[in-house]
Parts: sequence; structure tokens; C-alpha cells
Amino acid sequence: MPQVNISLSSELHALLVELAKLTGLAKSGLAAEYVRRGIYEDAAKHQKVLYLQKDQDHTLE
Repeated sequence: MPQVNISLSSELHALLVELAKLTGLAKSGLAAEYVRRGIYEDAAKHQKVLYLQKDQDHTLE
């Protein structure tokens, strides 16, 4: 599986440490899940925008 390195602010790192303690999960696993979730959410938003743009283009014709 491809890997990506990220940098976190001190504030985000502290939140990640807290969440890791609360959940018992590894920080790396939590960070990976948040990145995946964000990518999927952004991709879905972009798909919706493209759909709306296409729909608007057809309406203008």
C-alpha cells in the first residue's frame, strides 16, 4: 500500500495523541483514517459540483 508522510501542527498532534489514548488506537492508524475520510469527502463534494455544473450547462442550452 502506498504511504504518505504528513506534518501536523502542535495543536493537531496533541489532539491526535488524546484521541489515540481515548480509543486505544495507534496515532498512525488514526491519522490515516482521517486522511482517507477527508479525501473521500472532498471527492464526493467535487463530484456533486461537477454534476451541478453539467446540469446547469444543460439548462442554459
